[in-house]
Amino acid sequence: MHAKSRGKGRFTPVHDVLESLMERLGSSGEMEAKDMVFQQWDDIVGEASAHARPFRFRGTVLIVEVAEPAWLTELSMRKRDILSGIERAVGPKVVEDIRFEVKRKRRD
Repeated sequence: MHAKSRGKGRFTPVHDVLESLMERLGSSGEMEAKDMVFQQWDDIVGEASAHARPFRFRGTVLIVEVAEPAWLTELSMRKRDILSGIERAVGPKVVEDIRFEVKRKRRD
């Protein structure tokens, strides 16, 4: 929203707000590709998916939460294979690196 469009009794069209938001978040194609990483995760990592879940993106870095330190070590050793699997599943340059973190217990 631009300062000049903020006036008493003035509204910004939803289309303009969404367009601005999409520009800041990235292209819809990029967002769809990143969403596919979450959808294809089980197929990409196999049985390890029970112990590690994609959490979020920071640019092209995928943050993956793992259940315990042993899985962090295991998946870190498999990082290249996982990156290759992601590239085959969703295309190149969607995920350029993966960072594994032990899942923190969240307070309710």
